[in-house]
Amino acid sequence: MAQIEWSDSMSVKNAVIDTQHKEWIAIYNRLDHVLLHGGSNELFNAVADAFQAMQEYASYHFRQEEQYLKEIHYPDLVTHKRLHTDFDDQLYKYSRQIRNGELILGSEVMSILKNWLLHHIMQEDQKYCVFVSHSES
Repeated sequence: MAQIEWSDSMSVKNAVIDTQHKEWIAIYNRLDHVLLHGGSNELFNAVADAFQAMQEYASYHFRQEEQYLKEIHYPDLVTHKRLHTDFDDQLYKYSRQIRNGELILGSEVMSILKNWLLHHIMQEDQKYCVFVSHSES
């Protein structure tokens, strides 16, 4: 799986949120690196720890982003929160399955994570970026 590289097209024109998105991408990239280059002995724990870090950071970021959307009176906040909740639930399920040895984190799950991250930042988050730019006009 290829790493995700930040580009200016991902920016939501909010330095705090952009920094959080960059950190989340960095966590994804570390997880990807562990999967590709980790030795078999440490792989399970490294994957479980990296995945847990992604889950924890997602929860933190979602709370921060939702607070920002509330402050700007974003009209689609409820829908956006639902996307966050659904993904957070999916991350929790994966994390539990990994810890219980029921799920081997591989290319399919990494593809799901990558696609969600990119789609969410490039599509869903850009909606509130457009909302803010129209509100300021």
